[in-house]
Amino acid sequence: MDLSGNIVWITGASSGIGRALAVECARRGATLMLTARREEALEATRLACERPDAHRCMVHDVTEHESHDGVLEAILDTWGRLDVVVLNAGIGQRASIEETDPAVERQIMEINYFGCTEIAHVVLPHFVERNAGHIVVTSSVMGMLSTPRRATYAASKHALHGFFEGLRAELHHTHVDVTLLCAGYIQTDISYHSLKGDGKGHGAMDEQHRNAMSAESFARQAINAVARRKPVVFIGGPERFAPMLQRLSPGLVRWLLPKVITRD
Repeated sequence: MDLSGNIVWITGASSGIGRALAVECARRGATLMLTARREEALEATRLACERPDAHRCMVHDVTEHESHDGVLEAILDTWGRLDVVVLNAGIGQRASIEETDPAVERQIMEINYFGCTEIAHVVLPHFVERNAGHIVVTSSVMGMLSTPRRATYAASKHALHGFFEGLRAELHHTHVDVTLLCAGYIQTDISYHSLKGDGKGHGAMDEQHRNAMSAESFARQAINAVARRKPVVFIGGPERFAPMLQRLSPGLVRWLLPKVITRD
């Protein structure tokens, strides 16, 4: 897919999947607005992209809802339009429900759910007015099922599916597309930065992520799916088939999950 001429805003672009998506989009000709909380890491992403001088970075926290308009305004002031928004910023979880403070659950929902839906509210009028645009959401296989010690994370991804499936249905009469990227285990630092029940960082790399698909491979498959305007795509290793198995045999999946997910 050639993205030449496309203006793409990627949230959570400082590392992991967001950084890999930025590099892949730039390789295919896109011009990027990269946002995240860490300025130095954002700049490193920009410099890793082809044509680094063509792209812009802005420090932006998806939980600071009043700041979303400012990013869109900067994009429109610089390039005059936005073609694709990639709602990628997110955080993981490594704690049981019993040991998780409800305040931490709210924090996860603020980042993973409202951090996406409120940006969608901001860009939607621009896309509808132009009758063109693409909303891409980094979700998870756990947007379709849930596992031990990931319940709130899974809930936040389930909520994204509810919201964006509804939005896609509402946009059926337009040329605005919605794609949900359901990631399996990908080689990123998500487990390291995941929140424990008290809100502190997990601080360790899970074996599943250490030996998983690279973020670069994920990004190539993801952008291919976006090019084909696929509504939902599952990307990863064998775990990507878990939702299909759950539909075929939900009882088997309920029996397996506590056995295959070990305590961190």
